[in-house]
Amino acid sequence: MPSQTRTIVIAGATSGIGLATALAFARSGAHLVLLARRAEALEDCARRCEAAGSPRAIAVPGDVADPAAMQELARRAIAETGRIDVWVNMAGVGAVGRFEEIPLEVHRRTIETNLIGALNGCHAALPHMLARDAGVIVNMGSIGSRVPVPFAPAYAASKWGVAGLTDSLRHEFRSRSRVQVCGVYPTVVDTPAVVHAANHSGRAFTGGPMLSPTHVAERILDLVARPRRALRIGLGHAAVPGFWLAPEAAGRAFGRVMRRGLDRGPRAPRTNGAVLAPMPDRPATTLGLRTRAQHRLAVTAIGAAVGLVALGGLLAGARRS
Repeated sequence: MPSQTRTIVIAGATSGIGLATALAFARSGAHLVLLARRAEALEDCARRCEAAGSPRAIAVPGDVADPAAMQELARRAIAETGRIDVWVNMAGVGAVGRFEEIPLEVHRRTIETNLIGALNGCHAALPHMLARDAGVIVNMGSIGSRVPVPFAPAYAASKWGVAGLTDSLRHEFRSRSRVQVCGVYPTVVDTPAVVHAANHSGRAFTGGPMLSPTHVAERILDLVARPRRALRIGLGHAAVPGFWLAPEAAGRAFGRVMRRGLDRGPRAPRTNGAVLAPMPDRPATTLGLRTRAQHRLAVTAIGAAVGLVALGGLLAGARRS
């Protein structure tokens, strides 16, 4: 039966920020319509959401890169609840390593999931929202939507694309409707995405400055309540102006930092992670790699380093002039 209770659609709901966001909306009493590739994990997520307070959580297995699956997700939401109030394009994967050592299929699939998946979701949700002249779309970007990410170029390309898609749609629809399109841009988050990423570096990721997925989910709920163009989460965004002021110097420094980080981690087998097929682990929001002390120290060091690099680049440019 149709209900006036809000209906929240989340594409990519069984892990990390997606699961944390689903549970946060469940606690607010919303209906949930959830999509992910693995049916068993998705049913588990739906049960957890109903236990957390959602009057109804509907599991719709599918792949965000499949436009038919996203159209079916929208159809089920409308058929089961009568409406789509919020659509969250959350699904995301990554691939780390030297560009030429990552299989081309993994690069391509990363872009299909992160960018084409968001495009498919917007195309499925917007006709219903435009007909009602109401609704909020949330697209998941990252700090990688704002700065280059050496050793993860397909991820960066997809996230820059998500930012361009989000802003373009936002300004188009604000000129002819009340539908809101918003982007979320967190820094690194302590989620299973760390181990779900394809990793062809031969080294394991050991942690660093990280946000809590629960904190990101709470901020997304606030964004839906007060829609705006961009929600940037994490102190690491303070380093972004360094890339604007001295892109070559800052980029070289960041590339060296990334290379050293990859070279110094413990040895690990090369893997395609969850890029080509979902992994069999139980749904979880976090890996537990984050500590507040690490976060504060690392963000301070990164911000200072990029700031100094930018300043040095500007001084060098002034001397050349």
